[in-house]
Amino acid sequence: MHLKGSKIGEGVPIILVPSASQTLITIYNVKEFLEDGVFVPTDVKMKAMRGVRPDCVTVQKKLSRERAVAAYEVRDKPSTLKPEDWDRVVAVFVLGKEWQFKDWPFKDHVEIFNKIIGFYVRFEDDSVESAKTVKQWNVKIISISKFKRHQDRAAALEVWDRLEEFIRSRSHA
Repeated sequence: MHLKGSKIGEGVPIILVPSASQTLITIYNVKEFLEDGVFVPTDVKMKAMRGVRPDCVTVQKKLSRERAVAAYEVRDKPSTLKPEDWDRVVAVFVLGKEWQFKDWPFKDHVEIFNKIIGFYVRFEDDSVESAKTVKQWNVKIISISKFKRHQDRAAALEVWDRLEEFIRSRSHA
């Protein structure tokens, strides 16, 4: 399987989230977090959605100046991606576990995080131990508060800023 250069593929960009529920950002709550800047715990969202698991969620980023909107597809099953879909993957929220990348079409973490920007969202007061593996990878660690919801927007904006900067740098590659 060959991936074209480091350019972004045609079509809607894809953001991958872990399918594991012990991670903070999942297919259930990613839309509120990225669109509205509000973190809603996965279990709360699962109850609200009556456990119906979406295959794919569309997240829209409002581009301030032009009032345009950029759409991203969020998925939590990389195994369903076709080889050409991998060219559209721009970001991944990492779990901090090696097995998340099993069967990905890359040889190692270095290649993954050169082609795809990684984010690790954690509670600010979690032990550093939980981020130990992630610190060895080229991922952005985003901290959110367990209780101060007004700080969520800043965390979500940091994700968007880093993602847009990453996409710009890749499109000039």
